[in-house]
Amino acid sequence: MGPLLFNTNYIAPIWSGDRINKTRGLAGNELYGEGFDVSAHRGMVTSVKGGPYDGTPLDELIRDHHEEVIGTSDDDGVTQTLMLDARETVSVQVHPNEAYAREHEDDHEKAEAWYVFEADPGSTLIAGSLTDDVDALRAAAADDTIGDKYGRRVPVTEGDFIVVPSGTLHAYGAGIFAVEIGTLGFTTYRLCDWGRGRELHVEKGFDVLDVAPKPDPIHLGKFDPTAPARTVRGTADDDLFVIDIMDVPENWDDVTGDEYRVLTCAAGECDVTSAEGSIHLGFTESCLVPASAGAYTVTGPCRIISSRMRH
Repeated sequence: MGPLLFNTNYIAPIWSGDRINKTRGLAGNELYGEGFDVSAHRGMVTSVKGGPYDGTPLDELIRDHHEEVIGTSDDDGVTQTLMLDARETVSVQVHPNEAYAREHEDDHEKAEAWYVFEADPGSTLIAGSLTDDVDALRAAAADDTIGDKYGRRVPVTEGDFIVVPSGTLHAYGAGIFAVEIGTLGFTTYRLCDWGRGRELHVEKGFDVLDVAPKPDPIHLGKFDPTAPARTVRGTADDDLFVIDIMDVPENWDDVTGDEYRVLTCAAGECDVTSAEGSIHLGFTESCLVPASAGAYTVTGPCRIISSRMRH
């Protein structure tokens, strides 16, 4: 099975910016703030685009060809990729750990990472809490001010990469265009929505809140196609997923080794080629290299992000 492209599922939240529409050439007046490129999660499943499996939903492909797609692990999905573009700050959220997600939501843990494609001057993310006082956080959540009072603001710019563990208080900031790479789950508990009036999930949110993480970004800088090739490991050894960011001035060779790869083109453009086929990735686009693909080559120049679950 060769590299697979998917039909993107576009979503139009109330905070959507216009950069997804512009980058993907989407016509019409509706602005899309989210674009799921690779997902097997219920309600967000993407379908194969082109080739012998054209139109097949990814969850169905995994069920019918599990070892070819996933490898020998018993995972029921792959790392998810979605574009995000917000003209307003997104709700302040937390995601549950595996045990809580399984018991209460029939879901998996969600950890995530963001790679910033573009950011307006002065843009920030909320990544962690300014206080460890849970009672103070509860009081602020009660009047929808937890983000303003206790959100830990982290400045970001193009080329920044940050990992947000499950349980971490976080919010995606206004003026940022990025790719989110997530683990198998997608349950979200809102603790603050900046007065927009949408449903909050305060009790469950505080069940899973972890005030310890204070994540900071890795500053990779803008991609320079004339610079030497390099690989940066974006995740720690105890993270749920493995994410590498590669600068590829010419070619980069890899072998799946019984583990799939989800690849995202973070800058430039590239071809991804294995013995069973080749696909093209433009800026922001993602693909799945199945576990059965074996040896494959990325031909740039590009900055490519490779992700998979850790086993």
